[in-house]
Amino acid sequence: MPRLLACITFFVLIFGSAVTGESNNCSKGANYFFPCINYVGGFSPKPAKDCCSGLEELNKMTKEKEGPENICQCIEDMAYVTNVPFIASRVQSLPEDCHIHLSFPISISMNCSR
Repeated sequence: MPRLLACITFFVLIFGSAVTGESNNCSKGANYFFPCINYVGGFSPKPAKDCCSGLEELNKMTKEKEGPENICQCIEDMAYVTNVPFIASRVQSLPEDCHIHLSFPISISMNCSR
């Protein structure tokens, strides 16, 4: 049931972005981070391969103008919309668990305006 709810809210997030004219970067960012929800929400013991490859894509997006801020805001919005409480230690360990060095900070207390 939590997975179904997460899927539904994910599509609402994506559709809502398109309707409000929000940048397509958030749609892409949400799509890349979505496979990580089961791990950071505590539903799976390790991140899925799609999660790790999505983090690599998010890393590439940070090179775009205002990329890190957009990605941060996207992840924050996804956490709010999916209503899945992210486990702080899992969010913090994502880069290590995926064997990736992120060029942007990731935590449950991110400040997207920095």
